[in-house]
Amino acid sequence: MMNRRAIREVVMQILYAHDVRKEDIRRVADGLIPEEIASEGKAKEFAFKLIDSVIAHQKTIDGYIAKHADNWELDRMAIIDKCLMRVAIAEILFLDDVPPKVSINEAIEISKRYSTDKSGKFINGILDATLNELKASGKLQKTGRGLIDIPAKHPKELPTLPESPTPTAPTQKPASPTKTPKKSSSTSKPQAADKKKAQPYRPK
Repeated sequence: MMNRRAIREVVMQILYAHDVRKEDIRRVADGLIPEEIASEGKAKEFAFKLIDSVIAHQKTIDGYIAKHADNWELDRMAIIDKCLMRVAIAEILFLDDVPPKVSINEAIEISKRYSTDKSGKFINGILDATLNELKASGKLQKTGRGLIDIPAKHPKELPTLPESPTPTAPTQKPASPTKTPKKSSSTSKPQAADKKKAQPYRPK
């Protein structure tokens, strides 16, 4: 199967030719759609789903583009940029399985190949503002792969450990003042007198 970006490029070319020639869209598509898409069921279904959505709802789609294009009228916009934005908004509104961010990114990437250097920023600004409006108004309906804004999984928080008390220096008791020994007020006693020496015995 032809990849979807290649199919989007073909759809943009068909819409471009239709915008310039003002011919019936089916006639334009039959002349430009390659055999790779025409002969493959899913590719053809995807291509014509985009084409039919843009044509059937072009007034609504262009209303979003004009609303968010500051000081730019549709007639003054590059046809390629306009066609890419129409395809992206059609995807956002009517293709339930395509994430909006994919639709926007594809339009920007294709513009790098077919349009000017400034086109990507211009397209991104308008499409992003349109997406925000659709979200806020509740008009955005997506299913399956098209679901948006899936909250990211947050890692489990680890339990907070109690802080260890800051070690404090042990409180030292103030040193006791050195006691100065009291001087004795009295004169030290003399040592006991020596015992009298024994006298020799003298008979009377």
